[in-house]
Amino acid sequence: MARIYVKLAVMLVVLSFACSSALAYKKIRTFMPQAPELDLLGVKKIAVLDFTPSNASAQEAGKFIADKIIEYTLEEERGIRDIKGGLLSADVRGTTLIEGLTTRCFSVVERSRLESVLAEQSMSDGGLVGDAQAARIGELLGVDVLIYGDVSDSREDVRGYEKRRYNNQDYQVACITRKVTISANMRVVDTRSGEILGTRRSSRTASDKVCEGDNRDLKSDGQLAGHCANELTWEFTNMFNPWYALGEFELEKIKAKEFKDEAHAAAEAAENLEIDKAYAIYRKLYDSDPYNPLFLYNLGILYEVAGSFDRAEEMYANAVMLKDEEKYKEAAERIGRRARLAPFYASLDMAIVPYDFEAAASDASLLAKKVEVKGSSKDRVDVFVQPTQDSEIAAKVPGGIQLEVIEDTGEWYLVKLLGGKQGYISKKNTKD
Repeated sequence: MARIYVKLAVMLVVLSFACSSALAYKKIRTFMPQAPELDLLGVKKIAVLDFTPSNASAQEAGKFIADKIIEYTLEEERGIRDIKGGLLSADVRGTTLIEGLTTRCFSVVERSRLESVLAEQSMSDGGLVGDAQAARIGELLGVDVLIYGDVSDSREDVRGYEKRRYNNQDYQVACITRKVTISANMRVVDTRSGEILGTRRSSRTASDKVCEGDNRDLKSDGQLAGHCANELTWEFTNMFNPWYALGEFELEKIKAKEFKDEAHAAAEAAENLEIDKAYAIYRKLYDSDPYNPLFLYNLGILYEVAGSFDRAEEMYANAVMLKDEEKYKEAAERIGRRARLAPFYASLDMAIVPYDFEAAASDASLLAKKVEVKGSSKDRVDVFVQPTQDSEIAAKVPGGIQLEVIEDTGEWYLVKLLGGKQGYISKKNTKD
């Protein structure tokens, strides 16, 4: 009976996943650059001090946070990772479609140089720093911005009991719950003016529990503290430095009979990140009906994921004008936030390179109809020089491949073949 329940549970999970997937339409999944909270326009060089520990046990965390901020700041594509697959699919390598950007925006003072200047000022890295003193240190280091702060932690083990069931009997077992909390304040100071550009206070808690009979050890204070400090550091770095986050953009499903097939082909291409093909089809549909908000919205998504934020903003705004749809308004607000990246990168002598979609729109091969040859790769299907079975054979093509259609002549397709050739294939031997 227990095995039956397990099988039923697995089936329910699979069905639930299948149903949720069926409800959603085609999605583009790609990593998008995120604008930091602070616009450090013109800032080229920064320094990061160890965070001052408020208690002795937080000293290691103070150094860890500073080192990790530096590490994150120097990463080229911070945040891009493999995309986890579902129950029935493998992981996919994460990628971004936007060119010209990096998350390594600032140079960072080396620790040896930092320690030398601090020694000259008769203070150790991690000592208490005032805002005026921070400006002075920044001036001596030749940096535009100094980042520093303070950190504290609390740690406790709580003993208790928990009910467990073994061999159909209930038992009280002894347990230990270990909890570590790290709290930190960060300050970002412009050393050129002494102005505090931003502050952030945040905390993280991590815990672990082990009970009598569990076949593992309780996680150490250091492991839990490291987890907390790592999460804090990610948040702090995001405050002043760009990063990438996975974006999921669900396309509008177009159901109108005259557009349905082409729109579905475009959505499938977009989901596979074949954005040239997707754009060429959507642009053709848009040109035939420029006041259709569905076409506007889908084109806006393509522009957005490819870094053409101005064009995306235009498309979303027009979609909102034509239809008061919440997701259209959300997209318009989102693209406004993305637009903040342009002046930030421009101040660093970098520029977002918008994708050249016009080349895709003019490429007729992307819009050409394709047909699939019936059969498998082991089969060979005749393609003739003329649209008749008595004609000379131009090629024998394997089943399962796609051929680009040059012309539909009724019962035959004139198709492109390898080597610059062309020929006629009977529609009986193809499937659209």
